Amino acid sequence: MAVTNPASTDKGYLRDFYREQRQKLCEDIERKSALDVEIQTRLLISHEYRAAATVLLYMARPYEIATSLILHAALSNHKTVGLPVCLEEGKMIFRRVEKVSELIPGKYGILEPPALSEAIIADEDTLCVCPALCCDMRGYRLGFGGGYYDRYLADFKGVKAALCYADSVIPTMQDDEFDVRMNVIHTDSFTRYMK
Repeated sequence: MAVTNPASTDKGYLRDFYREQRQKLCEDIERKSALDVEIQTRLLISHEYRAAATVLLYMARPYEIATSLILHAALSNHKTVGLPVCLEEGKMIFRRVEKVSELIPGKYGILEPPALSEAIIADEDTLCVCPALCCDMRGYRLGFGGGYYDRYLADFKGVKAALCYADSVIPTMQDDEFDVRMNVIHTDSFTRYMK
């Protein structure tokens, strides 16, 4: 799939542009699946994954980069695993998941741990894996527009990792004071660490 470079670094424009690119990719299920496996594999062999005692993940919707390999590996590796639960006023917490079979549909129909599951308190040994529509080479990510991750990560002390397709990484995009830079971006063809 040939990708045209975006004509603007404006977030609204980029969100529309990369949503359209993502839609096209989703039509090629085999290619998307192969790219998703490569991205997840890069994260799983990374130092930050091996060093993390706790891994915070998202449950991917069909148009997001899959995380199922990471989820199953982290549970098998006896790491503490958390999945997000969206609350009122755009806030989000992570609750512990011990078995995939215990997940239930939550807000937006996304699978999440049941309400009685333990809330995770993140620390320096926590890896938070974030979804991204696109990223820039400075470590800023563009999400899907809810702002949940930027609010959650504002005081986060662990490692922030974005999953992004290589052809959705651009030199720079507009950022504002609430945007949180990633420590690392994992793509299907490279991994970029921020200084």
